[in-house]
Amino acid sequence: MSVRKCRRIKLSPEEILFLPGSSGELGVVKPGRDMQIFIGTPEKEEIVLFLSSDDLIAVSAFETGQKAEKGIMSMIYLLKEFGSPIVVLPRDHPTSKRLPLVVSCGEYVRLDCGIQAGTHPEQDILCACEDLSGLELRGVEGAVEVSGDLKEFKVEKID
Repeated sequence: MSVRKCRRIKLSPEEILFLPGSSGELGVVKPGRDMQIFIGTPEKEEIVLFLSSDDLIAVSAFETGQKAEKGIMSMIYLLKEFGSPIVVLPRDHPTSKRLPLVVSCGEYVRLDCGIQAGTHPEQDILCACEDLSGLELRGVEGAVEVSGDLKEFKVEKID
């Protein structure tokens, strides 16, 4: 029986955790307060997701570098400060291939490269690049627990 590596990374609400891969990057923040995010579904329903201060907002970008990091921080700003909703596309929607960023929010997020981006209203799974696929993130008090083979990361202050 193999044991998954688990790493606890200290993270305050004023910081962002970046997990880079070779073809994509993930940004993770804590809401820092109780809040709600609205999710629009293909069935024309609206789901309200209630987040606590130690939950996670994870944004996956399908490129790397400074442009990806700016995009990730912009999406987080739209979610936290403007209350922008998350929109879920129907399966096999052609626009799914053009999404530069996708989002998942909650206490737990599993990264998977084998799903279609933007088509999952359940918030415990997020499309990510192959290098990050299989990682599991859990929001805990004052930190993020990352299970799996985490090669590198960086934590930065949010301006």
